[in-house]
Amino acid sequence: MIKLLKMNHKKIVILLIGWMAAVVAGAQPALPNMTVGNQSFYYYQLEDKESVHGVAQKLGVSIDDIYRYNPWAKQGLVKKQLLLFPTKAMLKPAESVAAASGNKSQNYTMGYGEDIYTVAKKFGTNVESILGNNLKLSPEKYVEGAKIKVVPQADVMSNYEENLAQMIYHNMKSGETFATIAAQYNITPSDLQKLNPSVKKPKKGKNLIVPQYSATQKVGNIATIDIDELRQYYNTRINDIYKKLVDEQRKKTCNVAVVLPFQLHKEDAPKQAHLYTDFLKGFMVAMDSLGHTASRKINVKVYDTKHNLNVTDSLLALPVMSEMNFIIAPNEPKQLERINKFAIDNGITVLNCFSTKADDFKDNANVLMTHTPTPNMVATLCQWMQQRFNDCTFIYLEDAGSQGTDMFTLIKENVSQNGMHAMTLQVGSELTFDAVSNRLNPGTHYVFVPTTSSKALLKKILPALKQVKSERFDCDINLLGYPEYVLYLKDCQPDLMAVDTYMFSRFFNAKGFRTRNVEASYAKWYGGTMLESYPHMGLLGFDTGAYLLKTLGNGIAIDENTEVYKGIQTGFKFGSADGISGLINQAITLVHFSPDKKIESFVVTDK
Repeated sequence: MIKLLKMNHKKIVILLIGWMAAVVAGAQPALPNMTVGNQSFYYYQLEDKESVHGVAQKLGVSIDDIYRYNPWAKQGLVKKQLLLFPTKAMLKPAESVAAASGNKSQNYTMGYGEDIYTVAKKFGTNVESILGNNLKLSPEKYVEGAKIKVVPQADVMSNYEENLAQMIYHNMKSGETFATIAAQYNITPSDLQKLNPSVKKPKKGKNLIVPQYSATQKVGNIATIDIDELRQYYNTRINDIYKKLVDEQRKKTCNVAVVLPFQLHKEDAPKQAHLYTDFLKGFMVAMDSLGHTASRKINVKVYDTKHNLNVTDSLLALPVMSEMNFIIAPNEPKQLERINKFAIDNGITVLNCFSTKADDFKDNANVLMTHTPTPNMVATLCQWMQQRFNDCTFIYLEDAGSQGTDMFTLIKENVSQNGMHAMTLQVGSELTFDAVSNRLNPGTHYVFVPTTSSKALLKKILPALKQVKSERFDCDINLLGYPEYVLYLKDCQPDLMAVDTYMFSRFFNAKGFRTRNVEASYAKWYGGTMLESYPHMGLLGFDTGAYLLKTLGNGIAIDENTEVYKGIQTGFKFGSADGISGLINQAITLVHFSPDKKIESFVVTDK
């Protein structure tokens, strides 16, 4: 009796070890298989009086798997009925490249018949990882010959869409046949008969097992996921996933291309090429000295168009150019035209920092015009004058020897449209005190506006205006100065102060501590000093770089809602005008040369 117990104990142990081995081996039952529709199944035909627990141990599968793929079994097992298990759901994970090579990044060239999904399975990584490591490639470019970066990952999980069949009962009704029932479940009559070998003839009330297909979004080991189910899941999502990854990358970094004719190939390059180079130097000083203030990185790439359209075209054909967020473009019309078209096609913003006359911004929403066009500058000026000089009388000082400039004509038109008072005073060889004083009424505020910006006219009018300012205490006067007056400051600044002048301009450098700091950084980087020009190209480059760091570098979009930025020489406030697609810089600088010998500059906009 004791020996028998021992033998039974040994048999029990052997059975347990055998069952555990079946479980450890993974869900790969040693069963025959059949194909139903386009899916392969392992199958087991039930014997008499079998239980779910017994079958699970016998097959080395879980009870959950039995019920998951055979819901009909919950009603009780039936002799000779089939239990089916989708083959692809029961496969053991295959060893991926990741298991053999570790998680080291690899460069891989895609072969014949491969796509992003086969590569993901081959390297044990997910689709999102491949897309994120190759943002230069859009989803449709993962084809034979594509060179990609892959980072294998052991046991990585991935999304997929499982489309498996569950075996359910169909209770036959009167008049139904194998053919009519098979048609309901999108299988063939022969498949239906294979699933129900014990049913020879259709009979009312008889239960047949039939496949019920359902697509379920799941997460699983990439090595076990069926390639078709992987494709099915990503088919309608991959473009959105790629776009989101690109957008996230752009939030972290901003790519700026400086595409200008530096003409470095010439030993004796023209002056304009040197000015472009000085702009670049100032721009890079800003990137270096202020880059730490930005929350995201700005990547700058510099290209020399050599003032050659063929070179410009070849540069735009570089794959890296389509990744740019901004392109700083030259003033040359043909090059600017090429770059604008490229920008439209690739959704890139063009920053035009050098032209006041280019009109590409009128029908190109991708253009930011830094130099305020003259009509817009005058409109902003006159809005400010309407507030500052609302009750004033304007006196136009007309040079008898020349016609008024376009800028003066625009000022005159705006003054008239705004209903402000105005009169004209002729200036001959010189303007006299009496000629001016006789036109002035006590208690009135007058603003004098020369009809041209010439230095000759300015010298004619300043002596008389100075005398009027000092002797006519019963009225107040100001002089409105043109942008060109900045070139006359060496000779005329004391007189401009004496007559209380407001000069308007796109650019003005007060030469304070900010300027000195930039000049010191420039000298440290490049040696020497910035080139003298108007506007100062080195400072224009610095202001442009500083503005991009303040906005793009901190994730702030440049649009009509972006705050005004006052640079060392240039103010920035982009906005749109009626009938215009792109944005123009609506910030202009007003410089007040006051009688107390102070110079104050401030930025005004049209808002």
